[in-house]
Amino acid sequence: MVILFILSMILLMVASPTWSKEAFDMILNSDIYPYPSHSFKAHFPQSLQIKVVHDNRPDYERINIYGPSNHVEESLWAEPIAVMVEKVLEREFLLSNLFDSVTRHDNRSSLLLEIDLNSFSAAWTAGRSGLKPIFTISGDVELNASLISRGEGKILLIKNYREKAETEISQFRHKESYAAVETGKALKRVTANLMKDIKGRLERLETSRIEAKKPPPKRRPTGKKPKERTVLRKERGPIVLEPVGPK
Repeated sequence: MVILFILSMILLMVASPTWSKEAFDMILNSDIYPYPSHSFKAHFPQSLQIKVVHDNRPDYERINIYGPSNHVEESLWAEPIAVMVEKVLEREFLLSNLFDSVTRHDNRSSLLLEIDLNSFSAAWTAGRSGLKPIFTISGDVELNASLISRGEGKILLIKNYREKAETEISQFRHKESYAAVETGKALKRVTANLMKDIKGRLERLETSRIEAKKPPPKRRPTGKKPKERTVLRKERGPIVLEPVGPK
């Protein structure tokens, strides 16, 4: 039984695909991050800039400081994490057709989407089910998003987003690649929720502006004659002259 198990694990390792550094590219690798095949019906005549302003990720997500590595280190990704998140969001919003233009560098855009990146983790934990090793693979993404109207100098939306994706595998190899896929799923859910909130907020603002421009409704005549107002006048009485001098 043990021999059969070892042989099956060897076959799994041989059959597993080969991953390279180029494969850990969330922007272009559709296995890690699949982009939508459709766009929104809503469209806003504005330009959007997307910018990661703060990278608040903890140290253990950046470098290995706790012994043997159990996560995808930043050096394995094709680009720095903050840049990669910017580019993924840029492409996602471009494909959504929500705005006239989407960019990462145009400081003259009418809208600015500021991102504080709090977590971007692709990790795994080892376990065992009998003689069979089990690895729990997880992806965790958390960010704060602020949508700012540059013309009005107003914050239109500010919200925290966090999503986690998880799966289990029984292979020794390529845990990093599976973890990258789970992180792509988590970022995909974060992006979907963010776009939904931005769309809803801008639609409500557009509706309120249209309502504000409408003239006040005219009062309809009731068909009744207005009541005549009567003003009471004080009538002066007759003037009486009295004689002057001794009586």
